[in-house]
Amino acid sequence: KAISVCSLYLSPSQAITSAELHSLLDELPKPFLLMGDFNAHNTLWGGNRTDVRGKIIESVLSSRSLCLFNTGTSTYFSTSSLSSTSIDLSIGSASLLPDFSWSVDQNPYGSDHFPIVLKSTVSFKSLQTRTPRWKLEKADWATFKKESELHPDTLASLNVNEACEVLTSVIVQAAERSIPKTSGRLPSKPKPWWNKECSAARKRQNCAWTIVRRYPTVENVINFRKLRAKARNVRRQSKKTTWMSYASSVNSSTGVKVVWDRVHRIRGDYRAFTIPLFTLDGSSVPTLEQQANILGEHFQSVSGSDHYSDTFLKYKAAKEKVPIKCTGGSNEAYNRPFTHVELMIALNKGKNSSPGPDLIHYSMLQHLHPATLDTILLFFNCVWSRGAYPILWKRAIVIPLLKPGKDPSVPSSYRPIALTSSLGKTFERMVTSRLVHFLEQKNFFDKFQCGYRTGRSTVDHLLRLEKMVRDAFVNKQHCVSVFFDIEKAYDTTWRYGILSDLVSAGIRGKMLALIKSFLDGRSFQVRLGTTLSETFVQENGVPQGSVLSVILFLIKMNSLGQVLPRSLSYALYVDDVQISFSSCNLAICERQVQLGINRMTRWADENGFRFSAEKTVCVLFSFRRGIIAEPTLILGGQTLNVHLEHKFLGVIFDKKLSFRSHILQLKKKCLLALNILKVLSHKSWGSDRKCLLRLYQCLVRSKLDYGCMVYGSARPSLLRVLDPVHHLGLRLATGAFRTSPVSSLYAESNEYSLEKRRFFLGLQYHLRVLSVPRHPALEVFLDTRYERTYQNKLSVVLPFPLRLKSEAKNFAIDLSSPVATLPSPVAPWNITPIPINFSLSKYDKKNVPAEDLRQEFFQIAENYRNFVQFYTDGTKGSGSVGCAVVGPSCSIVKRLNNRATIFSAESYALLVAVDTMIKRNIKAAVVFSDSLSALRALASLDRSKNAFILQIRNKIVAATNSNITINFCWVPSHVGIVGNEEADEAARTCRDMCTEVTCIPYLDYRSSLKKSIKKKWQEEWDTEVHNKLHCVKPILSEWASCRHNERFYEVVLCRLRIGHTHLTHGFLLRAEDAPMCEECGETLSVLHILIQCPKYHEERRTNFSRFFREQIPFHPALLLGEEPFVPHTQVFNFLNSIGLLQHI
Repeated sequence: KAISVCSLYLSPSQAITSAELHSLLDELPKPFLLMGDFNAHNTLWGGNRTDVRGKIIESVLSSRSLCLFNTGTSTYFSTSSLSSTSIDLSIGSASLLPDFSWSVDQNPYGSDHFPIVLKSTVSFKSLQTRTPRWKLEKADWATFKKESELHPDTLASLNVNEACEVLTSVIVQAAERSIPKTSGRLPSKPKPWWNKECSAARKRQNCAWTIVRRYPTVENVINFRKLRAKARNVRRQSKKTTWMSYASSVNSSTGVKVVWDRVHRIRGDYRAFTIPLFTLDGSSVPTLEQQANILGEHFQSVSGSDHYSDTFLKYKAAKEKVPIKCTGGSNEAYNRPFTHVELMIALNKGKNSSPGPDLIHYSMLQHLHPATLDTILLFFNCVWSRGAYPILWKRAIVIPLLKPGKDPSVPSSYRPIALTSSLGKTFERMVTSRLVHFLEQKNFFDKFQCGYRTGRSTVDHLLRLEKMVRDAFVNKQHCVSVFFDIEKAYDTTWRYGILSDLVSAGIRGKMLALIKSFLDGRSFQVRLGTTLSETFVQENGVPQGSVLSVILFLIKMNSLGQVLPRSLSYALYVDDVQISFSSCNLAICERQVQLGINRMTRWADENGFRFSAEKTVCVLFSFRRGIIAEPTLILGGQTLNVHLEHKFLGVIFDKKLSFRSHILQLKKKCLLALNILKVLSHKSWGSDRKCLLRLYQCLVRSKLDYGCMVYGSARPSLLRVLDPVHHLGLRLATGAFRTSPVSSLYAESNEYSLEKRRFFLGLQYHLRVLSVPRHPALEVFLDTRYERTYQNKLSVVLPFPLRLKSEAKNFAIDLSSPVATLPSPVAPWNITPIPINFSLSKYDKKNVPAEDLRQEFFQIAENYRNFVQFYTDGTKGSGSVGCAVVGPSCSIVKRLNNRATIFSAESYALLVAVDTMIKRNIKAAVVFSDSLSALRALASLDRSKNAFILQIRNKIVAATNSNITINFCWVPSHVGIVGNEEADEAARTCRDMCTEVTCIPYLDYRSSLKKSIKKKWQEEWDTEVHNKLHCVKPILSEWASCRHNERFYEVVLCRLRIGHTHLTHGFLLRAEDAPMCEECGETLSVLHILIQCPKYHEERRTNFSRFFREQIPFHPALLLGEEPFVPHTQVFNFLNSIGLLQHI
């Protein structure tokens, strides 16, 4: 494609305005590259300061669909100040961003400017073949299920490894018969959206063209144009559908690179795998296998014993002389055989990731024949009882991925991605579930270990650290904090030590033997393209790519907290370790922290870990003025570096807790992610508002959300630095014009401002913490020791709990809301399917007469004639929430907290019914409920976040152990079923009762919190009486009419509603006078064009005839509102008829 390239030099002595830059950019043919010496400084592109010109260029970039290629590398060296900065910029159209990579040559060749290299990323095939892949989207699952049938008797006489090979072979052979594979060749332009419809449409188009060439009649030409238009439409729709499916799979954990890869796939841009260029003894390595072996040797060396200290090697040799016995534990519940329910739960958690050496996908396991599932369960229990992990599952295929910004010719620049057996990982999930449940029930894990544990997150430690530092500031203390780095933590974890810790935790028998076998004999091969390396051994550490590895690593790290002095505050998140101490005397801080470091060093020498003195950092948090001596701390004989700031769990903490560095870096990261929206917002294939908003929320807003409760304490002027990022994202997603008011952007997109969103997320986090027992951040909210001190020192920044309390008063929200504590879940080995009858749900109550539904119910009720029958119902009115249980000589009514949801009311009714059956010792009972959602949640195998559902499951297990049978059945409401009607009437009487159930699930408060924030937002919006959107949309809400099948009309409608268009407000960007109507001399506006200007009276009569026919006066809301008086298409037709549609 043709690209316009413009070279530009801006003298530092010459002033420049944004209007001049906009004028230049308007003249450049698109797509274009604008490069040169701008003499502009901005931290956004790597400068150490931001000047006026830098701010101007930043505003121009954010207001147009332009992307900055600079990565932050310095491009200019000043000989006068002997410093480097970045003043040479490379700016381009958003569509060019995926096509080029940007770098700086470090040799200036005698100049003071470094050469900038823009390299095309259009790659050529470096490998002729790639590994064939299963085309799962084209699988014949019916055939696969039939072909995969394998009865349990087949494996009866085989050992574990033989049985594993037979089972794997059957599944793979069934897949080969029913699932096609890719050829392995590299297509020139692979496009995932190309399907059979596209091929058929193109074939019809080509046939029509052949006819035109032979017989060029008018009729044939018209037919060809029709078929060509249809073919284009088919391709356009296919692109849109494919992109929407990609976009719907994006969430907050999806990396920007992954989304870019998907964008490249839609465009058909194949990025070939780059072969590493390693050298061996100074000479190049000729074959792929040798290249793979070099990587394999490096990865093998990482887990070698050479990384252990001499002290630990002696300790290790002495300890391992005593073998660990795997006997006993036969009476332990966790050693029971696995159940079918546990297998199904594990299969449901599997995601379609790349397969391991056995080539089996999770999708295959989820579509197996029922007999084969029974065989797998039998095989799993065989592995479990014998304690012998199959050799095939111990092998891994390692894919080397180049780390960002690293030298590709160095083996250590690659990160190993291990692919292991999906069948093995399914088994690991079952083992992990039991192990975690047992350890959590014993409170084995350190309270402050938040890694990979339910109900905990990195934010817990961020808030704890912020609270401790703020408390030190308000008491005029120093706070010394050390952030540790463990060298090769996963790869050097002591395996014997893991088993020893498991024994100390009470693990015996089958569980211990299985984990011992799981850790031994691990091997891997490196794969480059289709070439495999030799087999290498992982000597130490936990296996990469395994489900069980994470929990085993946590077990080995768990004892660290026990050796630390109680006076120290500490945080553990997997292998991230941090300790802190506060005191008015810096010497005391040094002494206490050094004591902790010494004990941690001793612990590391006894557990096989090594702390890196080079990467371990100390930060002295202090608000004291004057020169303060840096603390001197020793780790492994080396003095620790003292930094002014450090990134801890993704948030940069500086010594004064201003969070300036974090916010500026966050802004830069978000602006880079917004480049994706700039690219997609001008595409025709599916980048509509819904899709773009989802991408913005997942890729950009999620970054702004993370840690906002902590960095939200920054001064307001600094927090406002992030607002333009939020506004740009909303503007790109909605298509609003660049001059649109911020309040209109929020109202049009129905998105909170960042300030309101930070408050909402903080409230949610607060409630979630209250619901989790032994939560590490609970003390942050309950600690009120210094609250009076903070009140007396108004200049001191408040910690998060006190800030939240202050903000809650402004929204009239009570933070003392009672929250139901989440109970312990049912033990995995005790989970059984809950008998729930959903047979009546197949009928649509709207289309089936009530009499017929009653007859169907009577037939079902006949099956429960020997059961005691109970009916439950929940109700939620304007002023009350309640539930009722009606049964034989039983009518129980409960009133719940008014903020409970109807789901919780229905769930609590089920809980009361089950509790009643257990208390009365009713041996067989059935509960009829009209809440389909509550019963489905109860039947689901997924872990529920609703405390009432978890309590019901626990009580059903208890009832089963007491030989009490409890069934459930769904019935439709309000069809004349007597018991259901009685329960409904009883539930309504709760409004006359006092509230009995005050503690409700924390998620129930979400709705009331949103209402409170929305009320405040609406009050602010009501004051915007002069806002053009306000007269169209006076009530804030989500409008379905904002979405349109075509992006162009979405943008037009959005701009018309906001009242800012290119035609009416483009003058603001060009620094010109406002445009005037040539007909009547009035200022040009959307209202003037649509309603007032007499020049277009006839066009209005044609397109808006209903207004004239029914004598309805024109109003913007009647033309542009959610329920317009005439369809929006007529507004588009009107603008098209007067020639202004393309100028909006």
